[in-house]
Amino acid sequence: MNESTNDDTANSKPAPAQDSDSLIRSIYTITSDHGQGFAHQMQALISTGLTRFGLDIGILSRIENDSYTVEHCIVPGQIKIAAGDTFDFEKTYCHITCANNSTLAMEHVGTHDEYATHPAYAALGLESYIGIPVRMHGEIYGTLNFSSPTAYPRKFEAADLDAMLLMATWVETELVRREQEAQLKKLNEKLENEVLLDSLTQVPNRRGMQAHLRRELSRLMRSGGRATLALIDLDHFKSLNDTHGHQAGDLALVETAKTIGNSIRGYDYLARYGGEEFLLLLPDTSLKLSGIVCNRILQNIAEQQFPHGSVTASAGSCQIECSELESNDIDATIEQAIAWADEALYAAKMPVATVTSFTGNTRPLPSSSL
Repeated sequence: MNESTNDDTANSKPAPAQDSDSLIRSIYTITSDHGQGFAHQMQALISTGLTRFGLDIGILSRIENDSYTVEHCIVPGQIKIAAGDTFDFEKTYCHITCANNSTLAMEHVGTHDEYATHPAYAALGLESYIGIPVRMHGEIYGTLNFSSPTAYPRKFEAADLDAMLLMATWVETELVRREQEAQLKKLNEKLENEVLLDSLTQVPNRRGMQAHLRRELSRLMRSGGRATLALIDLDHFKSLNDTHGHQAGDLALVETAKTIGNSIRGYDYLARYGGEEFLLLLPDTSLKLSGIVCNRILQNIAEQQFPHGSVTASAGSCQIECSELESNDIDATIEQAIAWADEALYAAKMPVATVTSFTGNTRPLPSSSL
């Protein structure tokens, strides 16, 4: 998050150049305060810099190609600069700073032979400025800079340059730390997702399924809804593997997962239950409607074309009346619903030579037998 602050009180009196101990203590306090977030830390650092130099405007900028963007800033109310503002990089003092590849300090720009005609001076009339490049992985990220419309009352000294280097070094370190933290978070999320996904079909596995079913049934329980749980099983899958090889079987599973996924609503749920078996959860769906959905899915599966021919599937389902559930019944209900859907699936496989076969278990859950 980018932040800007208006400060109507000018920091008119610069700190003595040799007073660096207080700056080090302030930066240590800021760097230790990760809990408040980077935006808060940057505002604190900029405020510390303004106090240290007695200047009015403090900015952390982001430079990309020819664009200069204000990421974080503290400015007086009369200065029209805010976080998110973008300027032509070449028309900023920071362009000179980056070209010099070092800290740039100017006490009275208006008296400088070269910089008195600079576009930044013409636009904002900033008389005093001190800025330093901020790097990330060896490349220019932006600048940390402080400035004021008034001339600086003394000459910037070596201690001032050291102070800028100290602050910029912390910013650089923190930028890299935040990047690494974001990368680690993204990696952990990826690993967590992979743990919950079936590596072959890229749909949730049984572990991911269990977590989702708990959440969804809890939601439906609160809203007084219902759901239908269905099992879809590829017919004669062992024969397919034995006759055409496991690659043919894998292809059938992958394409079937895609076909099922393309045949259901966005809020329906598909998982690979195990082997050649897939599980569907259809929220707010009656047993009758689930039969229509499952028969459509089975027909779509049968219409798939493979090098070895086609595959068929069977399905069975069970309706869950979530309005009657208690929170401590959810795991037992899931187990019972899968068992009853499996019974219905077994019954669906009984007819011989059918292209698609579906059986719905009419026993609603929960049951008094649970």
